[in-house]
Amino acid sequence: MAFRYRVKTKRGGIGDKSAKYYAVPIYSGEISSRRLARDLARSSSLSESDVIATLIGLSGLIEKYLHEGHKVRLDGLGLLSISASSEGFDMPDECTPRRVKAKKICFRAATDLKANLKYIRFEREKKDKTK
Repeated sequence: MAFRYRVKTKRGGIGDKSAKYYAVPIYSGEISSRRLARDLARSSSLSESDVIATLIGLSGLIEKYLHEGHKVRLDGLGLLSISASSEGFDMPDECTPRRVKAKKICFRAATDLKANLKYIRFEREKKDKTK
């Protein structure tokens, strides 16, 4: 199955009348934990409820270790980490823990997972003739 996309136009900056055309992905939906658990159960000796319990436990452990300042590597999948920042200060002592904020959870895909991107086949969305 191919990854579908549509073509959209995007204008340049303010006052720029030119437009360029870009590919925009069309997602086929979202896969839930339950669906993953069902599929994993079919391909292993675990039951669906065992897989769901494992995924819930994994989620909790990832959160725990990220909060403790660790990076979490999931072999074959990638690396999760927290990005944090603060505003700029004139003196180092002004940068207190209360002024540091977690910005987001970062994900860096595993090398093998990224390498497989070159095998994705793309298919352009077919125009609907009725519109």
